[in-house]
Amino acid sequence: MTHPKNPGATGETLTVATVTDVSRMVAAEYDPRLHVLGVVSTEGDSGRVELLATIHGCHREPCVIMLNVTRNSQAAFERDLREQFKRALASHVASDRPQ
Repeated sequence: MTHPKNPGATGETLTVATVTDVSRMVAAEYDPRLHVLGVVSTEGDSGRVELLATIHGCHREPCVIMLNVTRNSQAAFERDLREQFKRALASHVASDRPQ
């Protein structure tokens, strides 16, 4: 059973509501420009979710990114999300540079 203060601590699949809350917390800690708009479960029982976020301050407002992340445990979710935020922001910065 999942511990109430640490959902997904035992490896259970996180709910969409928990993923939304945790992703907003991680985004705020990772980079204040990131804002999570919403989360939806992927089709089937894949243990993954689609996460839609914006990057505030983008010269192409609104700059929207979509990420596909695991939700099999909170620790795995947070690791996956941070790595994907890192790649998305690095790619975003690279695409902002003049050619």
